[in-house]
Amino acid sequence: IYLWFHPCVSGNVSPHSRERAVMKVLVVYFSRTGNTRQIAQAMTGPLSADLECVQDGRTRSGIWGYVRSLHEAMQQRVVSIGVPTKDPSEYDLIILGTPVWAHNMCSPMRSYITAQKERLKAIAVFCTQGGSGASKVIGDMAKLCGRTPLASLVLDEREIKNGQFTTKLGTFIKSVKFAQAA
Repeated sequence: IYLWFHPCVSGNVSPHSRERAVMKVLVVYFSRTGNTRQIAQAMTGPLSADLECVQDGRTRSGIWGYVRSLHEAMQQRVVSIGVPTKDPSEYDLIILGTPVWAHNMCSPMRSYITAQKERLKAIAVFCTQGGSGASKVIGDMAKLCGRTPLASLVLDEREIKNGQFTTKLGTFIKSVKFAQAA
């Protein structure tokens, strides 16, 4: 699936000589409660992006799943995940989405990035949080990828539950489009 945009033009280039460029976008996310999934799905349409859900090798439901998730995140563990269905090297931009667990990215997303980082051409990142820690998580994702994100987005659980995320999401989508065009 492709995103059409006009590259930025500067200098002596005529506006009439602008050529359309095609950007192939993949949104990759992990979601335990559904918040991160909701945001990932909401951005695929406006970006004409493909969607990849990181498949976790463990159950994370219930209190013990929650406790395990927090422990793995705090220990920054790489865990067993399913084989991706989409090859990120076939995409110009990968948008990575994770929930914040104990001020860390979730272990399934850490595992995905660790396994795929050499295949990522350009990235943008987003995270959902119930409390705080998002700025650390965004920095950790960039560092683990070895790339500076073209754009980043942080959404709180209350914004998602109340449906008050559309303005921030729209700004993120515009940032992704303009950053890639630059």
